[in-house]
Amino acid sequence: MDRGLIPEEIINRIRDRADIVEVVSAHLSLGKAGQNFKGLCPFHSEKTPSFIVSPSRQMFHCFGCGEGGNVFTFLMKIEGSSFPTVVRNLGEKYGIRVEEQPASPAARQRAEQVERLVELNKAAAEFFHKTLLKDPAAKPARVYLKERGITAETIERFGIGYAPQAWDGALKALTKGGKQAWSIEDLAAAGLIVAREQGGKKPGDASGYYDRFRGRVILAILDLQKRVIGFGGRVIDDGVPKYLNSPETPLFRKGRTLYGLEVAREGITREDQVVIVEGYFDAIALHQAGVTNVVATLGTALTSEHVDLIRRFTRRVVLLFDPDAAGVRAALRTLDLFLGSGLAVQVGSLPEGEDPDTFVRSRGPEAFTALVRQAPSLLDFTVAGSLAIGRQGSVEDRVRCVEEVLALLQKLSNPVEKSAALHHVADQLGLDEKVLMERYRQLTRNSSVADHVPGEASVGPVESAPLPKDEEVLVRLLLHDKLTAPMLAQLAADDFTDPRARRLIAKVLEGRTERGEPAVNEAIINIQDDPQCGGIVRALSLSELSYDDVGTAFRDSLKALKLRRIGEEIQEVKTAQMVAERAGQAETARTLMLRQNALQQERQRLLSAGPLPLTEVGSVNA
Repeated sequence: MDRGLIPEEIINRIRDRADIVEVVSAHLSLGKAGQNFKGLCPFHSEKTPSFIVSPSRQMFHCFGCGEGGNVFTFLMKIEGSSFPTVVRNLGEKYGIRVEEQPASPAARQRAEQVERLVELNKAAAEFFHKTLLKDPAAKPARVYLKERGITAETIERFGIGYAPQAWDGALKALTKGGKQAWSIEDLAAAGLIVAREQGGKKPGDASGYYDRFRGRVILAILDLQKRVIGFGGRVIDDGVPKYLNSPETPLFRKGRTLYGLEVAREGITREDQVVIVEGYFDAIALHQAGVTNVVATLGTALTSEHVDLIRRFTRRVVLLFDPDAAGVRAALRTLDLFLGSGLAVQVGSLPEGEDPDTFVRSRGPEAFTALVRQAPSLLDFTVAGSLAIGRQGSVEDRVRCVEEVLALLQKLSNPVEKSAALHHVADQLGLDEKVLMERYRQLTRNSSVADHVPGEASVGPVESAPLPKDEEVLVRLLLHDKLTAPMLAQLAADDFTDPRARRLIAKVLEGRTERGEPAVNEAIINIQDDPQCGGIVRALSLSELSYDDVGTAFRDSLKALKLRRIGEEIQEVKTAQMVAERAGQAETARTLMLRQNALQQERQRLLSAGPLPLTEVGSVNA
């Protein structure tokens, strides 16, 4: 079926018509809580309800795990469906016909190809599975699976199959037999066959191709909609490569896919944790043993797209790495990926010579669960590994390990988290914290200025830490529509130190009406799913406004905000002045001194104008 583009007008009509309370109530129990509704979050395990649904804002937010968004977001997260699918289903539910704009010929061709590949992969999976169960030639594969302890029930649950040893077993079965005969071009596009390296063959000539998977146990790879999107094949002898995956296709991207996620999602939500292993059979064995919150990578390193995928289901991750030098290097790369992601990451290490499959079969699921529970944080694992390498190697090796960790810590945007991490690294490596801090500052000064462009919005994920108190008050007043146009005119995005607040203020200022008034509802609708500041928008707009005097709260918080910004600028100017003096740049030093004097005068003027500023952090975790 041809799928075009859904017009924005239709999307908005469906969003306006849909009742988010009704939609969410179909999936969990909600109780009235003032103007809102409250229930147990479906995206993480909790005993005290922290999941809030607002009928007036038409949004949801969990104050426990930070998940949130609008009615479309909720259904995408809870069902694993795509945005167009959710829009079409809601349109049908509320009687709004979704008329899609005609797609371009190229887009139509891509959509038709995807639909063909979905059906072809399904047929291929059925062929491989039937071959494993029925074909006498598949006996070695059945013996192999039995020796690995894989039960018949697990074979059915995961759709495990077998690719015949013949060069063209799948090719013949899929092009000549069954209800539908597939074209050579389709099989090639799905990555099921490979072109022979010889000329003179026509594109549609079957003799010019052979099966990609031969003599291998086949693992079907499914997406969250439980469609077969690719395959992994494992040899049952000493052949190489041990594992072979489908190539990249219009359906399959290894860097976006985690094996077993479609069956693990319920376990991940229930445990509020995901365990990531490296092999297909590691994941299968753990599921068979009752550890159902496990997924596997597809022979590739984790990617930022994997992190985004994981964050849809949980904020707690356990990785399994070997405690050797290669494992530490892998952890360093992963630490770089997860820093600032908002995910709590642990690293589990198995005894030497063990993998998750052999471990859970020999020691049982309770031992594996205990190992996961005791796993150190990713930072602890990385620092301990770096220390071990440093002790074994030269002084240069130790210095290099320390600087690798420090370079990664520069990417932490939360100052409290950064300070705690530096203290921990110094303690674990047996270094003087002042020395470590000075080296950290040197690395920070030497890093690219492009990484810290003032006012430039980060595209990183939402942090869970609260805003500074003064910034929280101002943002809360704004989101509760308590700021008049004159008040809003006094706000400047660059005065805010937290990048989430800075981005939000900038967005609201851009969308002011002609009279300078904030268009709050429009801003909330447009920014509540923003990966950086959507969390604070939802959390603060759904929290209570408890100020007796809005005007006083605004004035005191604005003054505290400006004092903090001026204080930080004074320190920056002082440092720059000292550098200029040491370099003999007298004119530059004089200009900086005058700037410092002006800032001091502005600071004194603000201090003499009223009460002391707010200095503590806010109370709401976004």
